Amino acid sequence: MKDFFKYEKGYVNIDATYLYLTQTGNWSEIDSIYEKSAKSKSINSRKKIKTYSFYVMLLAFSLLLFFNVTNGKSGKSMLPIGIILLFLSSFYYFRASSGKQYKIPLQKINKMEYSFNSLKIYFTNADGKEDFERLENIDSKGITILKELKFLK
Repeated sequence: MKDFFKYEKGYVNIDATYLYLTQTGNWSEIDSIYEKSAKSKSINSRKKIKTYSFYVMLLAFSLLLFFNVTNGKSGKSMLPIGIILLFLSSFYYFRASSGKQYKIPLQKINKMEYSFNSLKIYFTNADGKEDFERLENIDSKGITILKELKFLK
């Protein structure tokens, strides 16, 4: 059994042994994913810092260009609108890559709660501690899959 579904910041892949949080939903991506632990949290934090650094640099560059163009002689340039559109499109492009990447053994999942388009997964992580993960905007396909696997009622 192999299946996957989309959520707000990536994909959830499921096979017979693990539930994987991935960025693309591609099964070849799961080889490099670790079980959720202090190490994998650190990897995800570094990735998030890189993504937000990109946004800050893009915003700074956009503001610099915007003020240089509006202080110039032309004043009515389309450049500021283009910069705003570039910023918005890059935000939506990189949003999926800001999702977390973990794998959770199915036997370590204690329970799942679904409410208001949000899924909360309670499980025991690789460090042996109780943990949870919240996934927003789950596809209806995902809810159907989780009900078939008896994770949701």
